[in-house]
Amino acid sequence: FSPKPSTLSPKHMQIFYARTTQQLWADLGTDEQGLTNADALKRLSQYGPNQIEEKKGKSPVFIFLGQFKDTLVLILIAAAIVAFLIKEYIDTTVIMTVIIINAIVGFIQEYRADKAIQALKRMAATKATVVREGKEQRIDASEIVPGDIIGLSSGNKVPADLRIFKQRELQIDESLLTGESNPIHKNEKPLPEKILPVADQTNTAFMGTVVTHGKGKGVVVATGKFTELGKISRDVEQTKKEATPLENRLAKFSKMVGVVSLFLAFLVFLGGVITGRDALEMVLFAISMSVAVIPEGLPIVITITMAVGLSRMAEKNAIIRKLMAAETLGSCNYICSDKTGTITENRMSVVKAFTNDKEFIFKGSGYNPEGEIILDGAVNPKDKDLELLLLTGALCNNSVFYEENGEWHVDGSPTEGALKVAAKRYGIDLEKSEYQYELLDEIPFSSQRKYMAMLYRKNGACFLLVKGAPEKILKFSGEEKNYKLASRAAHMADEGLRVLGFAVKHYRICPDEIDIESEVNSGLRFAGFQAITDPPRQSAIEAIKDAQSAGLRVVMITGDHQITARSIARQIGILKKDDLVLTGQELDSHDSDYIKQNISRVSVFARVAPHHKLSIVDILQQKGNVVAVTGDGVNDAPALKKADIGVAMGKTGTDVAREAADMVLKDDNFASIFEAVKVGRVIFDNIRKVTYFLLSSSAGIAGAIIGALMMGLELPFLATQVLWINLVTNGLQDVALAYEPGEQDIHLRPPRNPSENIINSVFLVRIIFGGIVIAVGTLILYFYYLQTNSLSYARSTALNTIVFFQFFQGWNSRSMNRSVFSIPFFSNKFLLISLLLSLAAQIAAFHWYPLQYILKTESLSIVTWFQTAAIGAIIILVVEIDKFKRSRRKRII
Repeated sequence: FSPKPSTLSPKHMQIFYARTTQQLWADLGTDEQGLTNADALKRLSQYGPNQIEEKKGKSPVFIFLGQFKDTLVLILIAAAIVAFLIKEYIDTTVIMTVIIINAIVGFIQEYRADKAIQALKRMAATKATVVREGKEQRIDASEIVPGDIIGLSSGNKVPADLRIFKQRELQIDESLLTGESNPIHKNEKPLPEKILPVADQTNTAFMGTVVTHGKGKGVVVATGKFTELGKISRDVEQTKKEATPLENRLAKFSKMVGVVSLFLAFLVFLGGVITGRDALEMVLFAISMSVAVIPEGLPIVITITMAVGLSRMAEKNAIIRKLMAAETLGSCNYICSDKTGTITENRMSVVKAFTNDKEFIFKGSGYNPEGEIILDGAVNPKDKDLELLLLTGALCNNSVFYEENGEWHVDGSPTEGALKVAAKRYGIDLEKSEYQYELLDEIPFSSQRKYMAMLYRKNGACFLLVKGAPEKILKFSGEEKNYKLASRAAHMADEGLRVLGFAVKHYRICPDEIDIESEVNSGLRFAGFQAITDPPRQSAIEAIKDAQSAGLRVVMITGDHQITARSIARQIGILKKDDLVLTGQELDSHDSDYIKQNISRVSVFARVAPHHKLSIVDILQQKGNVVAVTGDGVNDAPALKKADIGVAMGKTGTDVAREAADMVLKDDNFASIFEAVKVGRVIFDNIRKVTYFLLSSSAGIAGAIIGALMMGLELPFLATQVLWINLVTNGLQDVALAYEPGEQDIHLRPPRNPSENIINSVFLVRIIFGGIVIAVGTLILYFYYLQTNSLSYARSTALNTIVFFQFFQGWNSRSMNRSVFSIPFFSNKFLLISLLLSLAAQIAAFHWYPLQYILKTESLSIVTWFQTAAIGAIIILVVEIDKFKRSRRKRII
């Protein structure tokens, strides 16, 4: 046996689902007897192993070194080097300690680097049944080549992309690739010769999917990187992760800090030289002051702030994998959400039943049998017609419904499970019914028949129970011309519900032999319809409403059919009157300009492939949006990685999705996303508060020094005293501000402009004005005590004054809009503790000899203590006036 060489072309590879079996044999140079071992070896050399190419992960060393590329960190490293050169070893030690701690925390968060490709590789089957030289054999899946004949049966993982040429009741779960919640019925018929999405290629089995029912054979048309799974792996590998909005803001802020610190150093140097001080002395002091006023605590406080946010998000069932991503949710204005399991419960449920001109509404959640049934306002009515309909659905069924550890589960088809839950909800004893009815024969469901039938015996009588497509059931029961029943089924289908029809045939005396395949064609009694859906989560409906109130645009992207997606989107409030619904095929048929112009009007993308989802995210980002994307399947991985923040499902999600994402939801619930959005906003607010607090301190120190130089006075601080201010006051209070619980209206604000800096114009004015107040207040007492006391005492007074300014400024920083007197005093216990510790340290600085010696301070009188505290309290009055004025115009954050 020597098959012809393969003639498979790129065009044929795209449309192999349109080929007949004979055309496939010719294209691939094979037939049902399979390849020879020699030809398989040649093809293995030609096409390579049937494996997903593995991307080499980052080494721990590389990850650690990557923590030092931030602009502010580089400025601090430069400052540490300068401090070392001018022999300010304490400054050097403190700055380097901050840098190293920051790097360690970041390294720990990012150590579990991008493993999406490795997870994809693990999905591939390790063994497969292949036909070669007319004989079946088990081989490593990596040795499969195009043209191989593969056998499939229930439980198998598909080892490569196959074009099916023979099958019997073959069903495959493709949810990881397409998002389709139900197993797909496969067939061997050629499809139209046009580009079809994966979900519509019903004669193809794809690598990584799982056979749930039946048997089949297929010919391999793609292996390794050429499979749909391989294409996704390439998309994941080639997709560049964009910098987070916070990373961009910090980069701009760091550059600003570097420029300002150098400018201040130049002013101090120039002022000193003009006033006749030694030039070399002023060079050293200017550099020392420049190092001191840089908020070196900011990187570690930002890290702590986000770590606190991570903990808060974890309490909301959201696990963040990368530290910088914690804030990104607070900036996002678009949430592109998957449907199944995120917005919906991922549990099929009967929501309506129709029988004998009566429509029943089913309430309840998931597989829990608790729930009401309503007919014309009456709750839980007893109705013989409904009981027959539900019993038919429960018995014409192969699923298993059971309780375990207090939770209800379904083994088998989710649709059939929903029928058993509905019967249980009505009050039918499933165990008793299954015991009383003896199964004699059955016809399993197939996509060709569009029905299934089961023959039961009870007390000598027989019952033929049939369920299937409404048109089939109406035909079998002689009701195919009943317009009322047909329109009822069509109406429920238009609502996005999956409608099943049911019929019954009763034999008073059970015949010895019954050919049920012929018996179903006539004489059946129509029992009714049951309408099934994957219902939306109530919590998701409320969360979407809240998200829209907060200015977030929520968009559904799903692999499900357009009708189903449209119906769910309407129920949950995503789809409004003038919004558009686009399918994957429509996305392919329109040019990019049309999509870019209209994407802001699209609320639902249905029947999309992985590359569609990636393109949607890319276009939204190009238009300046900060995009969050949810997903659980392999098909979602590229978009999860591309998004500003990818959100994977923790319960139903794949390893691939979780590794590509920035955040994982423990409960797979959309409501948890919005809770995390609120925490993300708190994180950014707190970073702003800390930044404002630190910069106002730096501005006050610099202002006091420059003011003293302009007045011809001795410098009000020594370099070690400036460092003390940064260590004791800033070093404790800035960390405490990371624990602020957040503003009351955090969830009502519109999304922040992604290009907005950490310090906007309003913040900058307040920092400058606050710095002037701090500088002037400090200089007033400093000048006064210079006239009456020693220089050392005057400097001690100035040091204490600016520290008290910072004590009160810490309270001011708790809110940029609300009065400090309206904030509960004990709502941030960490701030209160930090103030008490700072005060204790400050007392020790003036009254404990070792610190007096290091800082060159003197003991202060009780009068001086009260004077410095009173002057420092002025900053509260000044900021309160500013808050009051701005509250009458607009908010700051």
